Amino acid sequence: MTFPDAEVVAAFHDFWTTGSTNEDWVHWVDHLTPDVEYVERQLGTMQGRDAVRTWITELMAVSSDVHAVLNWYIVAGDRVVFDMWNRYFHPDPAKPPIDFAGLTVLTYAGDGLFKREEDYWDQATAKTAYVEWSVACREWGSNGDPDHLAALDAQRRADQLESLASGRIS
Repeated sequence: MTFPDAEVVAAFHDFWTTGSTNEDWVHWVDHLTPDVEYVERQLGTMQGRDAVRTWITELMAVSSDVHAVLNWYIVAGDRVVFDMWNRYFHPDPAKPPIDFAGLTVLTYAGDGLFKREEDYWDQATAKTAYVEWSVACREWGSNGDPDHLAALDAQRRADQLESLASGRIS
């Protein structure tokens, strides 16, 4: 089935904003069909919204220091392909964030829902980023100043929403 690009883009914006921008993982799953096929290339395949909801809420509860930054996306028919950084904020405010790359392919089903998601990320780079962040946290004595981290995350969210609204993704 062919869908108008504007419909697919709007569904993707809602999908991205709910999950990766606002980190509302419980409701993010509502952007997937009840029978979704979710292929996580490092962790396995899940079938159905309930399985994905259980997995993502448990994963993000223990990975709350990782935040997503959208670099670009393309829409081609019923597919959305996007590139993102998985970001740890460095505890030292003078240092840049610690990122590792991810790529996702979504298949749109209509009615604002995606029927398939396939995630790719470099496991070696993810481990390196986690080790670098962990060492920095030990050296700093924490994962950072909570007010500074909250400000960084608020800026990340605002930048993502502005980029989606304007059509500019950096």
